[in-house]
Amino acid sequence: MQNIDANQSSETVSDRGGRVRKERLKKLRQFLIIMAMLILTTILNVFLEHIIHPPSLVFVYLVPTIAGAIYFGTWAAVLSFVAGFLIFDFGFVEPYFSLHISKPQDIYNVTVYFTIAALITYLINLVRRQNTFLKGRLDRVSLIEDMSRDFLLLTPIEQGSSTQNITESLRTRVLSQLGQLALKYTKTILDVPAFISFREEDGGLKVWAKSSVDLEITEKENAAATWTMNNGEVSGAGTHTYADTPFYFIPMKSLEEIIGVLGILCDSKDLFPEQRRLLGTISNLTTIVATRWRSLKS
Repeated sequence: MQNIDANQSSETVSDRGGRVRKERLKKLRQFLIIMAMLILTTILNVFLEHIIHPPSLVFVYLVPTIAGAIYFGTWAAVLSFVAGFLIFDFGFVEPYFSLHISKPQDIYNVTVYFTIAALITYLINLVRRQNTFLKGRLDRVSLIEDMSRDFLLLTPIEQGSSTQNITESLRTRVLSQLGQLALKYTKTILDVPAFISFREEDGGLKVWAKSSVDLEITEKENAAATWTMNNGEVSGAGTHTYADTPFYFIPMKSLEEIIGVLGILCDSKDLFPEQRRLLGTISNLTTIVATRWRSLKS
């Protein structure tokens, strides 16, 4: 278990510090871009002041607000329209060089400005969330397509009947590759240690693939995995059975039998519904391919 904890906390302080610095530099660049847009907008308003009624110039500051909301998010939009109001009030509203507003027309324009800015920010963020959701859906569909293709490549080609003769070494090699393939896609969903166990001829479980050679599986985990195989139900962390184990166990079962168990070092309560569905897809694809190979006679 110490090795498992070490794998979970393998991130070094320098790596975290590097990411923090990159994030700060990114925020600083975004802030400078917003400031540059506000400066350019103010310069434009100086020229437009002789053409457009000055109280209406506040609406020009909606341009950096919209750009900030689209490219940088809510914080950038809020910063843009608040800073835009302050610049407008300070430089284009009488009395100049103060934040006092006396004319009803200016108060009305500022009120409308804030209402429009808030509404635009909300709508843009709503569209951004929808785009993120759709992109996530497309990524998941692409992931399922990749999984199906890779698992299909390991499916044996029938030659007359399912009693096609194969060597035991070939079946062993394919099942090992199958386990590693399942763990590869499990890692894309949850970047945590995991392992695959298949049922042996004597009814016991044997670990065929592990995400790391240092991953240790104790007797408690073996007992929970065996219970999952015998009962066809999930167990482990976040469930009512063997809840004191750190692993979450998913049965790999076909219509005829349970052929193995997928063990993941995580709490099932922390999984999102989409992650559960994708893990179920991996379990089903692994079961289909493994069942076909196990059915072939040596």
